[in-house]
Amino acid sequence: MSGVSATGSRRVATTATSSTPPTVREGAKGATVTDLQKRLAAAGFNPGPVDGLFGPKTEKAVKAFQKAKGLAQDGIVGPKTWGALKAGGVKPPTGKPPQGKGSVETFVQKALAQAGDKYIFGAETRLDDPNPKAFDCSELVEWAAAQAGVHMPDGTMNQVPYCKQKGTTLSVAEALKTRGALLFKPGHVAISLGDGRTIEAKGSAYGVGIFSAKGRGWTSGALVPGLKY
Repeated sequence: MSGVSATGSRRVATTATSSTPPTVREGAKGATVTDLQKRLAAAGFNPGPVDGLFGPKTEKAVKAFQKAKGLAQDGIVGPKTWGALKAGGVKPPTGKPPQGKGSVETFVQKALAQAGDKYIFGAETRLDDPNPKAFDCSELVEWAAAQAGVHMPDGTMNQVPYCKQKGTTLSVAEALKTRGALLFKPGHVAISLGDGRTIEAKGSAYGVGIFSAKGRGWTSGALVPGLKY
């Protein structure tokens, strides 16, 4: 729709503002931020509480999402980031995923919250530490499981037989499609997000983050014994 201003200069109104939410960044608040947080959570990036407040945790989730999508990692949600969030039919969840003791979503969200932490081979964390700073691959699984109220042994050499003993093994194809399942290969374990991605402590060059699970040479999969899937 077009019009003429009081000074006689021509102006053109576009429909962009009606189709794309306004740009938001840390410090913003309101319904647009709530929508953003829901979309981030639906895409597997933990923004913290869905409370309409764009704080540091939401910014961290935005940057992780931007990195995964090959966008500039500035933490600012403009047209390109909104477009990527809406691409592929991603929709905000209608309600909060079930969480709590024994919940696979608690397990996944606790692991996602550690994105950006360092990888240190052989790292040992206190299982009652709410926010450790470094992990190796199996320690992330052990710690996140403990936050969800279930036991996992340390070390992939112990986790694989433990899952077999508990009867929770899966095929790799099943694990790739199951949120919160484990993906194993010799000397390494990752947590499947169920959509072709993982959250894992990948290595010293990568740290803890979200990565593609495709073509990684996984040899087996499993559910975490005791979690509710």
